[in-house]
Amino acid sequence: MKVALVFPPQGHFTQPYLSLPSLAAYLRANDVGEVTQVDANIEAYDYFLTAERVNRSLARIDAGAGVAALDGAGGLGFSQMERYQVLTEIELVGAEVAARVEEAKEVLRTPELFYDHERYLWAGRTIERALRILSAEYWPTRLTAHNFVMRHRIESSAEIVAAVADEAENPYVEYFRELTLPRLRALDPDLVGISVTFGAQAIPALTLAHQIKEWKPDCHITIGGGLLAYVGKKLSRCPDTWDLIDSMVMLEGERPLLEICRAVSEGRGVAGIENVIHQSPCGEVIVEPEASPLDIQQLPTPDFDGLPLEKYLSPELVLPLACTRGCYWGKCVFCTLHTVIGPGYRGRGIDQTVDDLRKLSEKYGTKHFYLAIEDLPPNMARALPRKIIEAGLDIDWWCDARLEHDVFDQQVCDDLAASGCKRIAFGYESSSQRVLDRMCKGIDPQASLELMQRVHDAGISITLYVMIGFPTETLEEARETLATILRHRDIIQEVSARVFYLDESSEVYKRREEFDIVEVFPDPTADLQVYYDFRATSGMSRREARDLYLEFTRTLRSHFPVFQNTNMLYHELKSHYFLYLTHFGSWEALLENVLCAAPQPAERPLRAAHTLERELRFDRAAIDELLTSIDSQTLRPRYQSDLIEDADRERLDAELAPIAPFPSRLVYSVRSGELHCLSPGAADLLGRCDGERTPEEIVERIPSDKRAVALACVEELARLGLAAAAPDPERTTKTEEVMS
Repeated sequence: MKVALVFPPQGHFTQPYLSLPSLAAYLRANDVGEVTQVDANIEAYDYFLTAERVNRSLARIDAGAGVAALDGAGGLGFSQMERYQVLTEIELVGAEVAARVEEAKEVLRTPELFYDHERYLWAGRTIERALRILSAEYWPTRLTAHNFVMRHRIESSAEIVAAVADEAENPYVEYFRELTLPRLRALDPDLVGISVTFGAQAIPALTLAHQIKEWKPDCHITIGGGLLAYVGKKLSRCPDTWDLIDSMVMLEGERPLLEICRAVSEGRGVAGIENVIHQSPCGEVIVEPEASPLDIQQLPTPDFDGLPLEKYLSPELVLPLACTRGCYWGKCVFCTLHTVIGPGYRGRGIDQTVDDLRKLSEKYGTKHFYLAIEDLPPNMARALPRKIIEAGLDIDWWCDARLEHDVFDQQVCDDLAASGCKRIAFGYESSSQRVLDRMCKGIDPQASLELMQRVHDAGISITLYVMIGFPTETLEEARETLATILRHRDIIQEVSARVFYLDESSEVYKRREEFDIVEVFPDPTADLQVYYDFRATSGMSRREARDLYLEFTRTLRSHFPVFQNTNMLYHELKSHYFLYLTHFGSWEALLENVLCAAPQPAERPLRAAHTLERELRFDRAAIDELLTSIDSQTLRPRYQSDLIEDADRERLDAELAPIAPFPSRLVYSVRSGELHCLSPGAADLLGRCDGERTPEEIVERIPSDKRAVALACVEELARLGLAAAAPDPERTTKTEEVMS
């Protein structure tokens, strides 16, 4: 019996996910032949981020011809602006990015370079630009470090099926055919299990299944994972689904997957296996009964053997570990995460958890862990840190936790810090007691702030989850939440805000009248729809909620060091922020040495030596600003996608006035990896930064009434690194030595 477990694109590339190692450990413990783990997600990123692949994209795009054609237009409409933004960047920086993208990967994998903040940011920007180049090849598809979206919506089974063979817009058709499928051919598995955790994996997962079925029709393909808990039954009603797969596993996967393996090995069907959906020989879709929850104390330690641990884009390995399943609170009316695993809360023994941590640390040579749990339960918050300390484990870790006012006293917080806890993410949601009561959060906002102060005093970084637009929430209540967070930004390091959407499995959906919801807006073409927009008779409107979200993000970027400028990389790549915390030892040290380490102003600014520049016929800065603000102009919400839908694009093309020609200069800093658009006046000032003149001398020929603005422009050029003191040759030499 040969089994291949596959984690398909797209997920974060900073660390392995837990699904395959948990399943592999269980199958191997039960003697299921040969079990191979394939992380096709990290392998795809590793391949796409190569000089060969980026150059292939550049040749297929021919950005120069595209820019020339757009420059010949008398004005640019909305769709043309989208293309102009992408193509002008690619034309200017494409060759440089292709030449150095593999160096960027090595920076993220090399401690001496990763913790050099300037090099880290350069590497992150370079990788983002390489992914934009790949995305442009498959326009309007977008692959980033954080998402994968196509014109084909994942809310529609018909569109997912159509996407699996769309070679023009689906990059994984070619990728799987050239790399993943040959590997699976060599393995020749009897069964392939594909784990689908995120919506972004739906199309890649079924694309791979399609190719496997074309190659080996009798190979049993089963899919499972968190996403199936939401859409599995709906997807099973699409007849085309069963041309791609043979079974679906709902909820916990270990036991049903083991039984499917045994059935395949014995040459029989999967009928009667709990937690499984399948199709009978006569075409009837059969949903088997749910299995009773597993006793997770009987499960083996996750097994990461066979995963390409050296390929993740982090300098040190961070391993996930789950010591609970389900949520011990389980009362929040908006939450549906309990549907992913199944009913009930279960905890692994604390001694077992410590033993798991020790085994994984010793076996894989790492001290960094993410406890992938819904919430740190009270008994574990009190006992786990002491057990870790008593065991002498030298580890660092982070997790999510509930704001349990009576649990996180100063002693518990100090013990958590002493055990290696570096970061805790709390579900704060709102500063309004009324809103929290409607959510059934069971917390007091003032007591929560006092709790956070204790956590901060212990030296643990704090992240807050905030929800905007919960039914009946007013604009004033939401703005007070933001104001409260700003008043306490001395103890809060990160805020993750999101707009509330109505989940059909939630208590809010089931009890809509209690929350003044009078209308729900289903999409008749979206048979897999889970999240809905709605209209309520009280509280803010949906447009106001989306606008307020943009206000939230703008304010956070202005006031929080983690979010400012390009430090967003820390927030979006959670393992990286965690590793920076552990490396520098504390939030205060990270803040002082990295996040707020402002460059010294140059007395006589010198124009940066290594730049790529291009004169443009249109004002890229104006285009960037308009495209960034377009979220608030789209009428239909985009639940799981950040692409403009075709109908919205057509409306914007018709309604927005074309932008007229206005010259600008696009400047790319080879040293920092940043791209800037300068007006003709700013470009002239940059040209006068010769290292001989002071800022006052640079602007002396500017009319006196505009000189203050010009001086501010010179300061901004220096802040952006386009005109500053000469680079430190000693630091440059050190970087070159490490890379060699």
